[in-house]
Amino acid sequence: MAATPDTLQQGELLNRLVIDINTTEVVGRVAEVLVDAQAHQVEGIVCKGGLMGRERRTFSWVQIESIGKDSVVVRPITDHAPHRLDQAQPMTGQEVWSDAGDRVGQLVDFRMNSRTGLILAYGFAPEGLRGLTEDVYTLAPEAVISVGRKRIMVRDSAVSAPVIFGPGWAHRAADAAAALKEDYAHTRERLGPTQQSSQEIADQLQERVQKLSDTAKDQWGQVFGQVKQRTRKLRSQLRETVSDMTANLPAGQQRDQDNPSVTIDVDSMEVWPDEDEPSSTPLEPPSSLS
Repeated sequence: MAATPDTLQQGELLNRLVIDINTTEVVGRVAEVLVDAQAHQVEGIVCKGGLMGRERRTFSWVQIESIGKDSVVVRPITDHAPHRLDQAQPMTGQEVWSDAGDRVGQLVDFRMNSRTGLILAYGFAPEGLRGLTEDVYTLAPEAVISVGRKRIMVRDSAVSAPVIFGPGWAHRAADAAAALKEDYAHTRERLGPTQQSSQEIADQLQERVQKLSDTAKDQWGQVFGQVKQRTRKLRSQLRETVSDMTANLPAGQQRDQDNPSVTIDVDSMEVWPDEDEPSSTPLEPPSSLS
């Protein structure tokens, strides 16, 4: 489904500025998009602001005045009764399971109507590392059977031959490299007859390389965001497994929690900072694209 002026992907909305229409002050940035999973309808947004993004505010859909390319304009006080948000939830990160009993991937994005908030299509990535490099595939809302906090159940026929929702990282990197090569050829062809200096050609090419590098950084950050989310999920599952194993041990074989030689250091798997903590080392794209 091609993007139109009335459609917007959740990934494009995240981190966008939120501005109060009454005061013109920046409230924060979009951190989550809340969805009524049964109606496939966006019900509101959660934004983070303040020092280190620790202030969280929720705005219902009726409080959103407009969604532009650079910001979301909200009206904190409204005469309209706000939609109920207690049942709404973020719709990314859930495992995608088919009614045939197969785990097919993970929900990573969705496309919505920017005027009405209606979900038009979900996007899911294949299981494992394939999901970081392969294309993201479309899942129609009508194919969804049920939705939970951790999993989403869909009809097997809807995921047996899915269509592409968006390109994966490998394809985006290849497209960027091809665009750079084509731009280089066009620039030389255009500037050759004018006998401009090689420095002028180099300057224009450098500007193009910088734009592609910035794009690559954004896309690389999205990929590592998915890796971060999956790492946290694996850590949580390991903690649950260790807890269950300890609880099932006979009384005489309970592990001594004060003995470091028999403890399992679950925190050693933590390789990503918490969302509210700044990263000490910025993510960089592969050197071949910088």
